[in-house]
Amino acid sequence: MLDTVQRYINTIQDVIARAAIEAIVDPIADRLSTQTFTSAGLVIKAGGSAIVKTGSSVTYALVKGKLVSKAGSTDMAALVGTVTNAKFNVFAFFMDGSGTLTTAMGVEGATLAAVVFPPIPVGKACIGFVIINPTGTGDFVGGTTPLDDVTVVPNAAYINTIGAFDPTVVLG
Repeated sequence: MLDTVQRYINTIQDVIARAAIEAIVDPIADRLSTQTFTSAGLVIKAGGSAIVKTGSSVTYALVKGKLVSKAGSTDMAALVGTVTNAKFNVFAFFMDGSGTLTTAMGVEGATLAAVVFPPIPVGKACIGFVIINPTGTGDFVGGTTPLDDVTVVPNAAYINTIGAFDPTVVLG
């Protein structure tokens, strides 16, 4: 019985054609089999904190076709990197099949539209991201600057992703 994309691809006799199709289909299959089903409800851990956490509900995701969950009020992996004052950037949060959380920073831009998202790692669901746009007196330093700092004014906006999400898939 053919029940996986890989098994269908393996029926292709021509090795070169099979490799070419795998190069196209594998990333799409990973995004479709690795995604969130419920909102992580991302929020600041507490006043004066530099840490993002999940909200009060359990987060459910599919990672490589297997259901995983993360308890509510779980700390995200630390934010690492600096966002320059008056620039925009994102820190994206990922969960793998064992429930391990990781964070990756994008490439900052002068506008929100100029931000480049970090690539989504293979086999990890993107559960959300935080947009940082410091407009106060200094840069935002991940892991150090509180997300509600009144001097740096990080302007943190918490975005929860649900479903297949890959900002690197752009046509044209």
